[in-house]
Amino acid sequence: MKKLQALLYYFAVTNIFMLEIYAQDSTSKRSFRGDVTANFYGTNSQMPFWFRANQYDVIPQKTAISLSGTIDYETALSMKWKFVSSAQIVGNVLDDRKNNVYLPQLYAGVRRGQLLFYVGRKKELFGLADSTLTSGSYIWSGNALPIPKIQIELSDYVPVGKKNPWFGFKGNYAHGWFGTSEFAYGYYLHQKSLYVRLGRKSSIIKLYGGFNHQVQWGGKTTQDIATVTNRTFPSSFGAYLETVIAFGANIGLKRRGTNNFDSTNRIGNHLGTVDLGLELDLKKYNLLLYRQNIYEDGSLFYLTSIADGLNGIVLTNLFPNREKGKLSIKKVVFELLNTRNQGGTVFIIGDNKRRGKDEYFNHQQYYDGWSYRRRIIGTPFITNQDDTNRPEIQNTNDIANNNRVLVFHAGFEGYLGANIHFLSKLSYSANYGTYVYAYSIIAKQFSGLFQLRGRIPALNGFEWTAAIANDNGQLYTQNLGFRLGLRKVMGTGKYSTYVFK
Repeated sequence: MKKLQALLYYFAVTNIFMLEIYAQDSTSKRSFRGDVTANFYGTNSQMPFWFRANQYDVIPQKTAISLSGTIDYETALSMKWKFVSSAQIVGNVLDDRKNNVYLPQLYAGVRRGQLLFYVGRKKELFGLADSTLTSGSYIWSGNALPIPKIQIELSDYVPVGKKNPWFGFKGNYAHGWFGTSEFAYGYYLHQKSLYVRLGRKSSIIKLYGGFNHQVQWGGKTTQDIATVTNRTFPSSFGAYLETVIAFGANIGLKRRGTNNFDSTNRIGNHLGTVDLGLELDLKKYNLLLYRQNIYEDGSLFYLTSIADGLNGIVLTNLFPNREKGKLSIKKVVFELLNTRNQGGTVFIIGDNKRRGKDEYFNHQQYYDGWSYRRRIIGTPFITNQDDTNRPEIQNTNDIANNNRVLVFHAGFEGYLGANIHFLSKLSYSANYGTYVYAYSIIAKQFSGLFQLRGRIPALNGFEWTAAIANDNGQLYTQNLGFRLGLRKVMGTGKYSTYVFK
């Protein structure tokens, strides 16, 4: 009850504060943006997949009221540097989850152009993919609460050279804290990425390529694990350096604080994607093709798991015809996700052609796997044991009870008339379980979402949303749900005019 009272107090203070700054001079060097949102969720059973997937783990599980407030603030520190910050709080009333108040975003930092240094939680996606209609970037989709990090990044592609530069790059380097989970505590995240663009920003054809590298390392386990010495993972500075360069697979070579498993594998849990993309920027349309190749233990290097990955195509109408009484399409996305191969059914040390059983998102040392607070960080189609409705016996030490999947996904976005925005996601998946704990049948599943959003002309800055979602198949319970929402947007400076997009 105290949490709820504090949450309601926050909403009241935020609303009053934002109304005050909304009236400030828009020429100020300071800029604010804020919103206050209320949503009512209703469901016959479990919250449908497309209401909760890739929503940073803040959506209620059952019928509930969700309240949220967001503030973005920036101010000039000098001619070139800016202080930037953002905070969001979400609270769910009547929900039956253990926690009902969340801070999915809370960070502060400094920015100069595309260079950003920040500390805190920040909503992010990693990997070449569409950001709004995707099924979820394989490695980091926004499916879990953001991990607190210290990060330096180039937020967008920075061209190299001053005269007609055709080469640009972006990336990040970060250290994060996983904190305490069910099977481990005090462990860390090492993260880096580097992506390049070939072609000028104005070029008709642009090529993209790059990688991201994610590592769970350090900390201790909560129980005895055969592959962990004294319940302690290597945590020295030397272990960190080996984590950064992904040094490993040195059979029989043990360093201080390591064991046979560390020396034959790598220190920590390493995973990520190697991505490729092609963009055609035409006068009226933009076409983007992308491929995310999965790696975990070296199978991709030997091409034994090359069949696995996320494939996508995005067609964007740059000038949708928003006229009264007409339907216009803004964007269409089609994706194919395959994770069934995993390098094959057998893993043999020293046999480069038989480095299979990658067991995506599971790990022999970090039993919590690729998850944060027991929510899978990557694609939501690799499922958590707590979400599915399958009768088969599972390994309770694994976070993912279903990591061999084939997914067909479509997303649509556009306008009904001039002022109503619509969005739809339709996904069909075939689910096989895992290699060790396979499903007795191929569990087929359909999940869909349809959403409308519009402005309220009589109330400046207010918008409404209405959405319906359902699950029908053999992986989840049969779910049907709806959402009704109201949001107030406020701001100053560059946010002074609310634009419905």
